[in-house]
Amino acid sequence: MSSLIEAVDIRRGFAVGGRKIEVLRGVSLSVDEGESLAISGMSGAGKSTLLHVLGGLDRPTAGRVLYRGRDLYAAGDRERSAIRARKIGFVFQAYHLLPELTVLENVMLPGLSAHGAFLRGRALRERSAMLLGRV
Repeated sequence: MSSLIEAVDIRRGFAVGGRKIEVLRGVSLSVDEGESLAISGMSGAGKSTLLHVLGGLDRPTAGRVLYRGRDLYAAGDRERSAIRARKIGFVFQAYHLLPELTVLENVMLPGLSAHGAFLRGRALRERSAMLLGRV
C-alpha cells in the first residue's frame, strides 16, 4: 500500500532577529490511509509548523511532501489549494471562526467555497449539522 501522506527530509527555517532558526531538521514520516499518528512535544518544538507543511499551508525550506505519491509543493498554488479544500482537513488551535456567524454557519463555510459548492442548500446544512453532532 502506498502512503497517503509522506514527508521526506523536511526542513523549515525562519529568520528571527537577523538569525536563521531551523525549526524542522530533516523530518521524514509516512502515514498510510486509515492510520493514526500522534505528534507530541514541548511548546515551540515545531509541531504546528510540521502540520502546516504537511497540510500544504507552509512551504518547506527543503524536502518533499507527497500526497498520494504526488509532490504537494511541485503542484501549482491553485492545485494545492484544491487538494487542501477537498482532501485535507484542519482544526486550528486558534479556531479561526467568523464571530458574526453561528457555529453551524462556520461549519458550512468550506462547502460554500468559491471553487464550487460540494453540497448545496439543505444537503449542506444537514451534513454540517451531522458533523457538529459528532463533536
